Amino acid sequence: MTVLKEMGMLVNRTPIFTVANVLTLVRVLLLVPIFFLIRRDGQAAQNLALFLVVLGWLTDGLDGYLARRLGQISELGKILDPIVDKIFVLFLVLFLILLRDFPSWILFIMLPRDVLILGGGFYLAGKRKTVEESQVWGKITTNALTVTAIAYLLRWRPVASVLLGLALVLMVISTWSYGRLFFRKLQEVS
Repeated sequence: MTVLKEMGMLVNRTPIFTVANVLTLVRVLLLVPIFFLIRRDGQAAQNLALFLVVLGWLTDGLDGYLARRLGQISELGKILDPIVDKIFVLFLVLFLILLRDFPSWILFIMLPRDVLILGGGFYLAGKRKTVEESQVWGKITTNALTVTAIAYLLRWRPVASVLLGLALVLMVISTWSYGRLFFRKLQEVS
């Protein structure tokens, strides 16, 4: 069976429409107004963009909390959450590259890293018939990248540069952490 068929079977084992999964999807939907607000001049538009970015960031923690609290942990949620995290941060960074002065070279690090992490996770899910939860270093890195994006959105250049350096270090650590997990889990399957 292909990995995608295996993933479909995993998703079908648990509820799909949960409060947590809906919150996760809201995070993606917030990207559209964020983009248009960042493009607009005026403090009100920038404040609203900032509010929506922070709201999207908060839903990342809230969806997991609600899934655990309401007993709605689902295989789909375990798959959707890291994908949506990466989409949210990636597009936010892309918007800021296009509309602010976020350095574009970060995409050459983010994209391969995210593809490797997601690809490895999908591969393992297909082999092990279960979805691994996100790792703490991945969550810390996502938070660091979001805070860095907020600093660029607010045009806090010196702070943004320091945060970008920290985010890069965390990206290396989280990539190493996911790589170790992948090879350990792969050995368990073999």
